[in-house]
Amino acid sequence: MDQPGYDALAQLYADTFPDAFTSSLERAAVDAFLGSLPGPRIVDVGCGIGHVAAHIAERGGTVVGVEPSPNMLALARAAHPGLDLRAGDAGLAGLELGGFDGALARYSLIHLPPDEVRAVLRDWHARLPDGAVLLVATQSTDDPGVHPFDHAVAPAWRWHPDALAEAVTDAGFAEQWRLISRPDGMAHHRFPELHLAARKQREIL
Repeated sequence: MDQPGYDALAQLYADTFPDAFTSSLERAAVDAFLGSLPGPRIVDVGCGIGHVAAHIAERGGTVVGVEPSPNMLALARAAHPGLDLRAGDAGLAGLELGGFDGALARYSLIHLPPDEVRAVLRDWHARLPDGAVLLVATQSTDDPGVHPFDHAVAPAWRWHPDALAEAVTDAGFAEQWRLISRPDGMAHHRFPELHLAARKQREIL
């Protein structure tokens, strides 16, 4: 299968997804996440063309968007010149995560192999402050485990809700809630979709 990558398809992506959310449930999940944060500072990991970061800013959040694709980042900066949008990947090098109240990864960690996702989650847990909230969204599956799938842009994996919950918990976070939507027959919703929120709990000595 030809998977040309986000740089090659950046403008097509922007044309296909002109809005921040493709369903009211997606919006509700992000707004629930925002409402659970201990403060306003959020890092949007894999912010794409920046429209979810803009939604966060409109809701009063102070957001830093991080995006690995130069062409996606260029579109984001052109559309949202007032946002703090930076080049980078899920490693979040150069960001002091101790100053953030939450981390959002909507359909971005799907492009990392499962073992890399687990390593990233452990790293974020080590660097985020106590009380910070994490929201991860991914295409999901009814079959146990993690499974590659035919993503149109880049290699990607679908996570069973329990598999993602286990990875998040093993990293040290405490799951707060999960939202699962079913496929609706539309091209953009071929699979179940999962939003999972978790908090870094304060260590009790």
